[in-house]
Amino acid sequence: MYQLLALSPLLALVVTGCVALSPTTASSVDTPAPAGARAVSQDESAEAYYHFAVAHMQAQAGRTREAIEEIRKAIRRDPRAVLLWRQLSQWLHKVDEGEEALAAASRAVELSPDGAESRLALAELLQGQKRFAEAEAELERLIALYPKAPEAYVTLARYLHEQKALDRARAVLLRLVSELPSLAQGHFLLGRVALEQEQWSEAESRLRQAITLDPGNDGAWAALGYMFETRHQPEKAVEVYREALRLQGDDGAFAERLGDLLIRLGRFGEAQAEIERLAAAGPRDPRVYMKLGAVYYEQKLWDKAAEAFNQVLALDPSNVRARYFLATTYMDAGKDADARQELERVLRADPKSIDARVQLGFLHSRAKRFDDAVAAFTEAANLEPKRPELFLYLGTSLYRAQQYDRALAVVREGLSLDGQNKDLLFQLGVILEKKAQFDEAIQVFRDVIRLDPKHAEAYNYAGYMYAEKGVNLDEAVALIGKALELEPDNGYFIDSLGWALYQQGRYGDALRELKRAVERAKEDPVIFDHLGDAYLKNGLEDEAIQAWEKSLSLDPAASEVRKKLERSRERERVKSDSTSASQSR
Repeated sequence: MYQLLALSPLLALVVTGCVALSPTTASSVDTPAPAGARAVSQDESAEAYYHFAVAHMQAQAGRTREAIEEIRKAIRRDPRAVLLWRQLSQWLHKVDEGEEALAAASRAVELSPDGAESRLALAELLQGQKRFAEAEAELERLIALYPKAPEAYVTLARYLHEQKALDRARAVLLRLVSELPSLAQGHFLLGRVALEQEQWSEAESRLRQAITLDPGNDGAWAALGYMFETRHQPEKAVEVYREALRLQGDDGAFAERLGDLLIRLGRFGEAQAEIERLAAAGPRDPRVYMKLGAVYYEQKLWDKAAEAFNQVLALDPSNVRARYFLATTYMDAGKDADARQELERVLRADPKSIDARVQLGFLHSRAKRFDDAVAAFTEAANLEPKRPELFLYLGTSLYRAQQYDRALAVVREGLSLDGQNKDLLFQLGVILEKKAQFDEAIQVFRDVIRLDPKHAEAYNYAGYMYAEKGVNLDEAVALIGKALELEPDNGYFIDSLGWALYQQGRYGDALRELKRAVERAKEDPVIFDHLGDAYLKNGLEDEAIQAWEKSLSLDPAASEVRKKLERSRERERVKSDSTSASQSR
């Protein structure tokens, strides 16, 4: 349900004096003591004022009980001073002397029955003690005294809202706008009540009326925009925030709301313009530069993102989050040394940072420092042993380090935490395939597909396993075809299809697909190896030699490719010698 977020704070501000009583209907001070009361001498008045001044100094110093004693002395000198009784009631309330506070507030009302401030103060005390009916009665008396003064209506509506009596709160506010139809605040508060009641048309109408009456009503603009956001009408929210900015100039709050909304919509270019405007208006606000860095990051503007995050750190050197984002930016920009330096700084500032360890692990993995990666992921998993994804990262790192038994144990530990985790299951299948546990691996990939029928990698992996083994080739082609339906331009999937066709003896079709594969995954030695085999089967040995040479340049340790290349070169040499001998005869 939409929450009435701003109603109570706004009403509280109104009650404490943000909206003055109408000068034609109520006095901002309480009425004087009634005629016939004993006059206070000049000396008594001076002494009362002295004690009142001392009381305020005590209160400002945080000595509320001493302030109470002083103001009691002032009251003894001037017992009919309404202000003194009202102040006494506030300080008594502050020290939790509820009954005495009520008595003092009631005395202020007795002395000034038409005094608006005294009745409001008494009502607040009654409300605070959950004497709701009495508080409402005081406010209704005040409304009867001053029907065109908004404070009592607004305060009463707030009380009713706090009691979840929204219909009654609405009725009070309707009385207010009936008396003061041009009061923008009344329509605004009615709009907020309508939002809480999910009366969307009423809410929009009231909020727009408030804006028409007072274009500077920030609360109405904000509520209207937020209503559209929560109603999944983001384009209308964007219009509202843009219009608010047009009418109110460079209002930072609306620029920030608009920027945040545009970020959520993925409209990073537009968001960038808004947040850059915020940064220009508030160049010392690190929050703005954090958002600016995020917007640049999403657009892959690495240098600008790094500059923004560095600006955050210049303003707030202890901001670990900004340093982490800076490290991530450097990683994505390929600046691994800078990224590593920043991650190590994060860990010095926050030794328990799991995210920093994970990113450091990825950094080590990318550099093929697998032992360091394993160490980083192990520390992360030890710090948070209930997070399945940490076991995925660790297991994958162990797999790449060729520690297959440890990798298998770690991935199974992760699955003990979340047996339906498709990423862990997929990695389990990969490890089982590497350990030559063919049937178990195929079953795991089928489990992944059952959990996620759009898991293209699982279809491809199972199909390629069949193709490599030369079994179930029709099913292999079907599985790989399903992967390609999901990712039609994936060069590795196209290679799998080409290899399955090759295994079926469809060499022409295989060559066609493998040529497509190298166009999309040009630097993979296995694909060039397959391409060489297909060229050879199609009688194109020169092209086969070129493909195998490319494969070896990418993976010089591939001994089987080297053997095939040497055999082809030998055949070419023998053929050349035979041709030369024939020509010499």
